[in-house]
Amino acid sequence: MKQNSKGIAVTVAIVAAIGVSLLAMLAVLNRKDQTVGLNQEIQYDDFAFSVQGVRKVNSLGSGESQTNAEAVYYLVTLKIANHAKRVDFTFKRASAILVDDAGREFHLSEAAQRAVESTQGDKCSGPIPAGASCTTELAFELPENAHASLLRFSEGGSFGDVLDFVFYGTKRLALGSLE
Repeated sequence: MKQNSKGIAVTVAIVAAIGVSLLAMLAVLNRKDQTVGLNQEIQYDDFAFSVQGVRKVNSLGSGESQTNAEAVYYLVTLKIANHAKRVDFTFKRASAILVDDAGREFHLSEAAQRAVESTQGDKCSGPIPAGASCTTELAFELPENAHASLLRFSEGGSFGDVLDFVFYGTKRLALGSLE
């Protein structure tokens, strides 16, 4: 009897391993890397993002100007489109990550973002209704010698990045030339 249950356990383990392998192969076959340029959408599920423009400036804000002698600010104009039929979408600014030519990643600068919002308002802060879109400007602070080249999104930290890579592929928005 013991021999028979051991054989069943081995069979179940083999079938499970085959099932997991098939799922992994299916995920790899369905994923695709994608990089799009200005004014082109990159889609995550029912929600799409497109870079409408990029500006590089040395200072931000009105009145009390935001300036850093060793840094430059990249202002990315981003359009968020909700292609869902029934579900609202709330954009999380912190999910946007700017990548420079050296592969270094830069997260949204809270202070720079506040300076931008002091002159333009807090756009796209609430839920975006199904079928609607909105456009906002995101502020990033980079070292003066950095050159931003891509924008990517990360909702779930490192673990979420791995899952995105495995199941959906690498998705990036090229920023184009600024000079």
